[in-house]
Amino acid sequence: MTKYLGLDLGGTNIKISVLESINGSVTLLEKDTVSTEAVNGPTYVVNRLAQIAYDYIFNKYVDIETVGVAVPGVFDHDLGEIILFPNLPGVWLGQPMQKPIEAKCERPVSIINDARAFSLAEAHAGLARGKSPVACLVLGTGVGGGIIIEGKVHLGSTLGAGEIGHQIVQPDGEFCGCGAQGCIETLTSAEALSKRAGTQTPEEAYKRAIDGDPKAIAAFEESAKWIGIGIANVMVVLAPELFIIGGGVSQSGEFFLELIRKEAEKRAKLIPNGTINIAAASLGVYAGSIGAALNGAINAGAQFNLISIT
Repeated sequence: MTKYLGLDLGGTNIKISVLESINGSVTLLEKDTVSTEAVNGPTYVVNRLAQIAYDYIFNKYVDIETVGVAVPGVFDHDLGEIILFPNLPGVWLGQPMQKPIEAKCERPVSIINDARAFSLAEAHAGLARGKSPVACLVLGTGVGGGIIIEGKVHLGSTLGAGEIGHQIVQPDGEFCGCGAQGCIETLTSAEALSKRAGTQTPEEAYKRAIDGDPKAIAAFEESAKWIGIGIANVMVVLAPELFIIGGGVSQSGEFFLELIRKEAEKRAKLIPNGTINIAAASLGVYAGSIGAALNGAINAGAQFNLISIT
């Protein structure tokens, strides 16, 4: 019996998952959410992650073998330091993360981008189980992405592959938090969709669209256009067996997914009709922390026969 801890760092909350492996069969033992308290700055947030890991290991589950941390941005894989967190307050550049957590919890710590963690979880325990390649998009404050090939996160030569939301589709468009101009993220984020719909949140926009509000419907159609273009681009290059759409904006359900499907089919002229498969994520808000736990376990050499997340 072995356990793996996963922490998913968000701007508002930290999601926590504990996975238990018995003879290669993995189940979700526990999940929880605590506030990030990000306004207190980078060092405070890292220490908070370290303390959470310490509490789980030394006060709850002494047989936790590894700790995985999903982060909302770019990090140095060799140093375990942060390079860019565009949506968290404070100066994160050069902030150590891996070593302080390891020192506190006395366990190996693996860091992974949160969208890649989401993708890993969906590929191992969600609708994409057994499929390859798989492409995932996480629609929210930003637009994250991930590519899974044969059960492994594809990071490419730069260790940063999978950023589907940072394809440049409007070269003269507005600047993105990543520094580039005209990324899909700038056109399809929660803020962009809400602004076009004239609402405060995507949830409000969805309610208005379902009620027939033309402005809200047009806002979703515009977002679907750019996401569809991005999916068509990935399809002609990689031809994933399945696209998984997750994140807060995706909670608009089949209404939004169907708009995206139509756009993707319309744009991908080299692909036979009906071969672009797009589905909603199945693991909910804890997918990132589940994926973080899996990443830590896999990096430590763990092998799984069956993963059941219910």
